[in-house]
Formats: sequence, structure tokens, C-alpha cells
Amino acid sequence: MPFRPKGSRFWHYDFQIRGRRVHGSCGTEDFAEAKGVEAEARVKAKQSLTDAPPGIFTLAEAIGTYYADIAAHQPSGRTTLSQGKALLSILDPKKRLPDLTMAEVQRYVSMRRATVANATVNRELQLLGRALRHMQRIHKASLPDLDLRSVEVAEAEERIRELTQDEQTRLLKHLRDDLHPLVKAALMTGLRLSELCSLQWSAVDLDAARIRFVQKGGKTRHFPISGEMRAFLSALPRADTLPHARHVLTYINQKAKGQPRHKISQGGGIMEVFRAAVSDAGIEDFRFHDLRHTFATRLLRQTGNLKLVSRLLGHTQIETTMRYAHVLDDDLRTALDGYSLNGQVPKKSPKRRASH
Repeated sequence: MPFRPKGSRFWHYDFQIRGRRVHGSCGTEDFAEAKGVEAEARVKAKQSLTDAPPGIFTLAEAIGTYYADIAAHQPSGRTTLSQGKALLSILDPKKRLPDLTMAEVQRYVSMRRATVANATVNRELQLLGRALRHMQRIHKASLPDLDLRSVEVAEAEERIRELTQDEQTRLLKHLRDDLHPLVKAALMTGLRLSELCSLQWSAVDLDAARIRFVQKGGKTRHFPISGEMRAFLSALPRADTLPHARHVLTYINQKAKGQPRHKISQGGGIMEVFRAAVSDAGIEDFRFHDLRHTFATRLLRQTGNLKLVSRLLGHTQIETTMRYAHVLDDDLRTALDGYSLNGQVPKKSPKRRASH
């Protein structure tokens, strides 16, 4: 377990592998990241022993190494940490990868389904698969013969909840002023909470009018900056101290002396404040992610261009965006009103003149 020596701001690791001591700095102030660094150090230490079985790693080492190598540098890093913790809460962290069985994975699925949604279980299984493949590809790990897709569970169709204009007004009325930019940015861009919280000024190019994002797999995409968004970004208040000043979206830390501006974290108290504002505004069945749904439905209704919306949402497949296609029903109904089996367009009844 990482520890912080007296006088150091960084976490350190200190452990033994077959009698050999391995110690050093994790190079980070974040405890979760430090655990990933320590796990990677254990993997490398084990690989360096000539008498160690080649390619034999534990489940904890696999997930920790995947986080340190890949996920720690992604906006969804905290989500990966949470998913990894869930996996290791049921699966044995010390289980050697070649010994992991489908029966153990199936037991994990059964236990998790009792407490979380099927979609959550599937995302965690997908993380397990990515971690195993990464260990095999990069660290030459020996893997068990597992078919993780076969134990994924059916997911309910994701509901689409759109914020009405009246609800939007009420939400902002009951939400703290310093959190208005977070909500408005979500409504203007459709970005996920993790993307908004990790957005830094270095990724914002006002001259080229675009924002750069690094997606899963290291792919880069750009989001165009509209005139309204340019004015919004230019007016944002900034934090005075690092690392908070690097972040685009900040809030007033009311618990800190002097109430400085801090970067917004994905979890914790800020989301509690948001949920309280939703409740106070009398808005039912609404989550922060529904702001992304609202952006998508409003843009699709305005443009009628499903492919455009798909690109702006960062979807890799148009099928993912099809969930929003219902907003085009009114346009389809209008088109059918102009169609007749007899080839004649039905005439609309003339409006009656008001009698005087």
C-alpha cells in the first residue's frame, strides 16, 4: 500500500518480491494513481527476477498496470478506478491470471447484478477484458481461455430524458451561480461529465475555433467552437493557483479559507449540489448525463442531421446515435401529411375569419 514519507508531497511504495526490496516514489499526490504506479512497479520487479515464471501476473497487477499505462491519462480515469475496485471486491486480487476461470467470472456477474444495473456489469467486464489483453500484448502475460462476451447481460434500452426550457430556467434558478458554467457547457457541447471536468485551457484553441479531446484508444477528435461558445469561454472566471488554473471549468470552494476557485471533480460534493438543485427545482427523473441527451435531441430537432449529431457526440457508430431519432417523428409526420394514396395532396381547411 502506498505511503507518504514525512516531508514529501508524493506517495511512495516499499515492498519485497522474493526477498528483494523494491522502493521508490510514485511521483504523484493522488492516492488512487499511486496505487496504480505501485502495481506497475510490482509487475516490473517480478519480470526482472530470472527465476520468476515468465508472464505470470495476478489480477490486481493486471488491473493496476492497465490503469497506470492507459487509463490514468484518460478523462475516464476515475471511472476506470471505480470499475477496477468493483472487480477486485469480488474476484480474488491475488488470483494468477492463468488460473482465472469462467465460473469465477460468472459468480462475479451474478453478485454484481444484485446491486447494480446490467450495463454497469457489462462495462466492468469490458474493463477486465481490456486489462487482460493489455497485459498479454505489452507484458507478454499468460492468459486464461475466457469468453467474457458470453456472460454479458442484456441491457435495458437507455432512456432519453430531455430538459425542457422551463426546467432549464428552474434548474439554473436553484443552482449555485458558480456551477452555472458547468451546466451551460454541457448543454452547449453535449460533453460527458468526465470530459468537462478534465478539460484544460491547453486544449482550447480560440484562433482555430476548436477544442481538442483525446478519446479512448488514444484517438483525437475536435469540437468546433461556435460564436456563443467563444463568448462563453472568454467570460469564464479562472482559478488563481495551479493545478486549478489549468482547468476551464472551476467552482468556488466554500469550505476553503478565502474561498478560492478549484477545478471541478467528477464525483463528490459538487454532484450532490447538482442533485439538490434538481430536487428543489421540482424536476423529476433527471441526471447530469441527461444534459448530454438534451444537447443531442435539441440539435437533431434543429438540424435534422443525424450524422452531424453523431460526430459532435463523438460516437464511432451511427447506430449509437439512432436512439435520438425519435425527435424527427414530427418531421416525418409532416412529410406524410403531404402524401396521398391518390396522388393528391389533402387540402387544408381555410381558416374562418373572425366575425365582427
